[in-house]
Amino acid sequence: MAAAVDVNPVRLDLHHAGVSAELRIRNEDTIPVSMDVIAMLWSQNDLGENQLAETDQILAVPPIFTIEPGSQQIVRVAFLGNPDPEAEHTFRLLITELAPPAGPQGTAVTMRLQVSLPVFVTAPGLDAQPEIELVSVDQTEEGTYVSLHNAGNAHVKLKSVEVTGGAGTLPEKDQTPVAQARYLLPGATVEFLVPGDPGVLKHVNITSEKGRGWEHAVANPE
Repeated sequence: MAAAVDVNPVRLDLHHAGVSAELRIRNEDTIPVSMDVIAMLWSQNDLGENQLAETDQILAVPPIFTIEPGSQQIVRVAFLGNPDPEAEHTFRLLITELAPPAGPQGTAVTMRLQVSLPVFVTAPGLDAQPEIELVSVDQTEEGTYVSLHNAGNAHVKLKSVEVTGGAGTLPEKDQTPVAQARYLLPGATVEFLVPGDPGVLKHVNITSEKGRGWEHAVANPE
């Protein structure tokens, strides 16, 4: 079994180099748990897939620790670089349970917990906002492929992507939203499949978890 821990908050926002934020990790298990914290630079490739790379711009202290049952550890996280005056920086903290001492062979399957937390850094005074552009739409037998690009200078956490046509709006209200809880970083492009046939397309609606929305009309050939 993996360890039972509570991590709070679930994201960090930093604005000044050298000023730290607190991450609280509580051990809800009945045995001690040892963990390490590694900071990674977070980007997305041309397909919208997450890419992680080593970085020395984020400092997490302590990087390795053991938490007794019912106790908590405070990890201080600071940005050591220079904030970009035009766009936010994006990182992830990987909080990983360290493997326990080896036990008798074949007695159990050991799973290790790993939590991945987003960290966003914006320069003081920067008006960081996402801007979602519609790159393309393609109707197929599977459904409608919608390609979106974040032309803004900040990330967006999507809530839904919907397509409206002559036959109605998809996904329908009782269906699972498309793109729910999906991050789109500045400069990134991603494609989503909206299943079903909405008929002749009219527009695409994108909604963020913060309540911001974008509507893009779809031009159809005569």
